[in-house]
Amino acid sequence: MCPDPFVDRPADSRKADVLIVGAGPGGCAAAYDLAIRGARVLLLDRTEFPRRKICAGGLTVKAVRALRYPIDPVIRKTVSSLSISCRMRNRRQLSGVDPVCHMVERSAFDHYCLRQTMAAGVRFAVVGRIHHVAETVRGVSLVTDGGRIRCRFLIGADGVHSRVRQLTGRFPEIRAGLGVEGIVESIPTRERCLGFDFSRVPGGYGWVFPKAGHLNVGLYTSRADVRITRQDLLDYASARIGGPLPMHVAGFHLGLGGWRYRPGHGRILLVGDAAGLVDPLLGEGVYHAVISGQQAASAVSEALETGGDACRSYARRLLPVRRDLLFSRLASAVFYSLPAAGHLLLASPAAGSPLMDGFACGMPLPDIFFNPHRFIKKIWLRNKIL
Repeated sequence: MCPDPFVDRPADSRKADVLIVGAGPGGCAAAYDLAIRGARVLLLDRTEFPRRKICAGGLTVKAVRALRYPIDPVIRKTVSSLSISCRMRNRRQLSGVDPVCHMVERSAFDHYCLRQTMAAGVRFAVVGRIHHVAETVRGVSLVTDGGRIRCRFLIGADGVHSRVRQLTGRFPEIRAGLGVEGIVESIPTRERCLGFDFSRVPGGYGWVFPKAGHLNVGLYTSRADVRITRQDLLDYASARIGGPLPMHVAGFHLGLGGWRYRPGHGRILLVGDAAGLVDPLLGEGVYHAVISGQQAASAVSEALETGGDACRSYARRLLPVRRDLLFSRLASAVFYSLPAAGHLLLASPAAGSPLMDGFACGMPLPDIFFNPHRFIKKIWLRNKIL
């Protein structure tokens, strides 16, 4: 249980330099960076931690490297190979020497990140519903079930259904992808490898993620018009791994469309799913949540010191993220409209080997395919370090 900083505190405990709503990876990344730079940060969430978090729990190398602290205590498995297939046919295995993904349980990972963030000096509190957000030229105030909280800057990191985004009213609505997942308590011998079955559902894939002692099995689509049911997942799991069938089946939405996000002007910034910063090709959200949280922290920290426009600074810092997301949007449109051709390309040494090496180096997709000089340099530096 995390302590409530409002209990037995003076009235000014309801004030902060920066208020962050949402204590997931994006909110914690922003809070951590701001705290170590000396800002008074208050981090809010609607639930106590550890909490149940529905997520496949695969962290890319670039996501792990972006964090300010090691996460070895919560890594359940590290993988250096993966299998790919198209519509459950022509399965191919891509193998590498170095890790390409780390498996975690999101509830444990999120709780660990929150503990690291609080250790950096961030105050944390659980609040009920947020009823009102008011922004002025001098600050922002929130009205919650527990009363009014005032701050100089507000960061919304409260997910795809962001209450901050809804109440602020100056940010466009985002698109929502969909994932449905379940847990298989035993791991068949043939399923010890990370696996993707592309086009098992329109505009997406099925996945099998091995953890310590169980499998995470799921379906993902980037298309808002596609429904995925519990029975769809059970049918996929039966076809892919046989029995036993998944338990604890649940669905979740992902925030897409972040290449269109504009911070505008003012004192309110959005990060992660709240800004639609999930990769539409693979549905990865943690990396861009962490990066956007850190960039928001840099922009706000600069504004606190200089009086500059945090949103304008954030917009500039977020350009590489929006570039990556736009590339993934175009790539997903092509890939999922021609999945058989895309699968053949990925299965070929010409694309598969650079892809695995790029993932192992922690590189975004545009740099892997369109920046060969940077790619070669990263490979050389990695080998030199090793």
